[in-house]
Amino acid sequence: MDQLLDVIELALTDVDRARKKVARGHSRQITQTDDIDYFKSVGYSWFRTHRPALVNHLAISAVGLVDTPLQRVLDATSKASARTTYLAALIDAKDALTSLRSIALTSQVPAAVGYDSAPDFSPLASDPIMRSILLRRWEECQRCIRADAHLAATVMMGGFLEALFIARSNQLVDKGPLFRAKATPKDFKTKNPLQLSEWTLRPYIEVGQELGWISRSGKEVAEVLRDYRNYIHPEKERSHGVTLNVHDSNMFWQLTKSLASQLLASAGSGP
Repeated sequence: MDQLLDVIELALTDVDRARKKVARGHSRQITQTDDIDYFKSVGYSWFRTHRPALVNHLAISAVGLVDTPLQRVLDATSKASARTTYLAALIDAKDALTSLRSIALTSQVPAAVGYDSAPDFSPLASDPIMRSILLRRWEECQRCIRADAHLAATVMMGGFLEALFIARSNQLVDKGPLFRAKATPKDFKTKNPLQLSEWTLRPYIEVGQELGWISRSGKEVAEVLRDYRNYIHPEKERSHGVTLNVHDSNMFWQLTKSLASQLLASAGSGP
């Protein structure tokens, strides 16, 4: 674990130095060859040195949060990009690395943990059939994790989360708040709100946060789970080069349990 933290600290040092270098400059764009080569080296250090040392020990989904801003840095070096472009990407990279460090500090892979008992879903679902479905989904998520079926576990958790949002929405006698929210999905042509049967997990997450069902941080982690659920598509997995591991499925399970608790707590407390 100390070695992982050392790698993250090295990456943080690289990013912080680069951020300070950007901030010291006065030109609107970065055009000097030496400067561009320096920022390339920061990106290459992450992708060629630091990242490979981490991917087999931490969740790919967590490591991937760092990939995005540092890829933006590399992309910026291909042209005379604005100094603000570099600065924004490096700030995001520092935030992502800080989050990754927190994950590394608490990361552990239990060898054979017992099953987490399912909560009482009755506040969300009065229908006994729906409660039975939610219970089976809860248990199946855990069976996938224990079977080392990490993509299957992630897909199951995304489906389970969507089922919880649907149950929370069905609980509302007045569906008006769902259709008046800023994040309510609308028909591209008519601009009218889509029927709930046409909603995907994305609007449920966004509207759920807007209505206070889940926290802002809950929304952010739910979006990560939603994105990684989409690796069910083989071409996306191939083109992105992502293979989910035990760290991912364990982390996503902790997030799923937290979101379930938030949705259950919100039941009966307003919209």
